[in-house]
Amino acid sequence: MTNRWAIEGDYLEACNCDVACQCIWMESPDDGVCTVSLAWHIEEGSYGDIDLSGLNATWLASYDEGNPFDPDATWPLVVLLDEQANDDQRAALENIFVGRAGGIFGVAVDAHVESVEVATAPFSFTRDDGEFSVEIGDWVSVEAAEQNGVLGELGTVSPHPFTKSLEMNTGKSTTATVSYNDEFTWDVSGNNSFLGDFELGNA
Repeated sequence: MTNRWAIEGDYLEACNCDVACQCIWMESPDDGVCTVSLAWHIEEGSYGDIDLSGLNATWLASYDEGNPFDPDATWPLVVLLDEQANDDQRAALENIFVGRAGGIFGVAVDAHVESVEVATAPFSFTRDDGEFSVEIGDWVSVEAAEQNGVLGELGTVSPHPFTKSLEMNTGKSTTATVSYNDEFTWDVSGNNSFLGDFELGNA
């Protein structure tokens, strides 16, 4: 039986699209390529009776044949987990973020992921009002800020799958680099970012 899990906190995504990522609307990303890092900082969370508060996780994904959410699209995934987690917490994070514990991660992995590699690393995730940053060892560095629209109000995008409300704030990265291995290495600084609060679970 799968443990019930629920997590909420801060979310930061940075991809190669110039402006709001077209994948949300099932259109092809810029240049037909998707390279994206997605990071979750868990302010409060649990997996069964295991406390996950204060921990972090990241997805790295790359797809070069159009929209990664097209029905037939499959792609490799790297899942980076917080090295501060103890053995039980690490197992719980892995079950959640590789999709074994259901919820949106289970849906996405079952439908689209052809292979998963899991590693642990030191995380530094910060949020200062509308400015977000995450550093993950020597592998990932992202800094981004929320963007206001033409009327001076914060832009939002919907439906975004990685939060219960389906709404995420729009932003732009100043730094967005990944250097994990030959397949997962890119610099998409100065492009699209989605960021804000997230709430997810399998109930």
